[in-house]
Amino acid sequence: MDVATGNEMKQRPYVVLHVEDDGDLAASLAALLRVEGFVPLTAADGPGALARVAHAAAPPDLLVMDLDLHSDMDGTDVAEELCHAIGHVVPTIFLSGELANAGLPWLPGAPLLFIAKPADPEVLLKAIESFAVLGRFLTSHAQH
Repeated sequence: MDVATGNEMKQRPYVVLHVEDDGDLAASLAALLRVEGFVPLTAADGPGALARVAHAAAPPDLLVMDLDLHSDMDGTDVAEELCHAIGHVVPTIFLSGELANAGLPWLPGAPLLFIAKPADPEVLLKAIESFAVLGRFLTSHAQH
């Protein structure tokens, strides 16, 4: 990796796409992410998430997905579609109140983490920080 790429990875804020159908929860996490220096993108469902990615200045470094979106697409479906649209796997954190019923997405090579709701904010933030750094690294290697 050249020095310019390494510097850019450290200087450009990490972009986190959070797909959550609970508006209050989405707003709370977006506020926390902004305070911590991230660029939060939010969507309530799959089509909204795909539109956010299509119009974003940079691809997300990390996906944070609600597993049960109460729509035609669940969180695993949306994550699969997003990675296909982006062109490479993106580290993904899945949040659910019912992890026992969680299915695995078909995302070969994607780092995945499942966290039960309600999530401890400190644990979630540490996971987001770690996965965002990994996501930026994977994106830079997917482009070479």
